[in-house]
Amino acid sequence: MSADPGDKPIRDASTVIVLREANGSLETFMLCRHQQSGFMGGAHVFPGGKVDATDSDERWLGRVDRTPEEISELLGETEPTRGLGLLVAGVRETFEEAGVLLARTREGARLSDTRRQLHDGARFIDLADALDLKIDVMALAPYARWITPKMESRRFDTRFYIAVIPEGQTASHDGSETTSAIWLRPAQALDDMIAGKIKLAPPTVRTLRWLAEFRDAQSVIDDALSRKPPLVRPRLVTGKSGWFLALPGDPEHPEDEAVLPGATRMVFDNGAWIDAE
Repeated sequence: MSADPGDKPIRDASTVIVLREANGSLETFMLCRHQQSGFMGGAHVFPGGKVDATDSDERWLGRVDRTPEEISELLGETEPTRGLGLLVAGVRETFEEAGVLLARTREGARLSDTRRQLHDGARFIDLADALDLKIDVMALAPYARWITPKMESRRFDTRFYIAVIPEGQTASHDGSETTSAIWLRPAQALDDMIAGKIKLAPPTVRTLRWLAEFRDAQSVIDDALSRKPPLVRPRLVTGKSGWFLALPGDPEHPEDEAVLPGATRMVFDNGAWIDAE
């Protein structure tokens, strides 16, 4: 966990963009958060959540196929233990929230039972030992890093990963933190936001716009791995014409260099985040 002096604490978190190819199109799995959730209530999100202390347990060293240093290098992270925790958190949260386990297990493992144990409070590292779980680090391709702006009551330093749903697995919502789930084409998700059918946060919107440029999952992964994950620190700016979210590269942002393709400003209009002209 890190913090800016005098500001709210910033918690490390991981989000996983789960993809599949269906009906000739690329689709991503999205969950609707419970309306009463303290963060992003009612919004459609990718699976994810904050890092737990046990995500960096030394027992994970025998359950990943790369060293902590290699994992951190992929993230552009300098702290090996932190990189390991972020990776494991991504696997854990995707399994807990979406029922998708991005890892190999012993033959005959009943994932539905294991997911239920996780919901009941079992530690993921203990379940991993029972399953003889093995994580292929490259099954989660680092894509981006977003830090929640200062205006939010809860702040997160979130690493976004890309993953393809393993063959034979089925994704589903957890019925607790999330109330429904759907596979959507990225362009359809954006259209649904404009139509007022779903709510999306700025990082989700920009991710979906990026995904909409691709027709298959491997092309998405190759593009993500072609560069270090960009660091995006949005800044809320208010002025005579209202307020907007400034991204790196915008004249009203302290960082001069743009790190994402497209516009450097986003405005909230009729319930939707859109690029400013």
